[in-house]
Amino acid sequence: MDLACYLGEGLAGQGHRECARKCIASGLPVGIRTADRLYLAIGGEHGPANEALAPLAARNVTVEGVVTERDGVHLLTIKKVEVSG
Repeated sequence: MDLACYLGEGLAGQGHRECARKCIASGLPVGIRTADRLYLAIGGEHGPANEALAPLAARNVTVEGVVTERDGVHLLTIKKVEVSG
């Protein structure tokens, strides 16, 4: 999920997919949204997750990783991500 457009304008889903891909690929913040939570996503070794997640914008995915939370912010360090369903 393209966090810049989602948090700033509420844009998400299939209708926003191409814009989200471009924003994520350009290095803007990327996240994973579940039914009840939004996670800031990073790659292993605290690197960016943008390259792995840009092609998956607006798709349902299954993620394996480590979740941490501080001051209300949820961070997901991704170990593995794949398209689901």
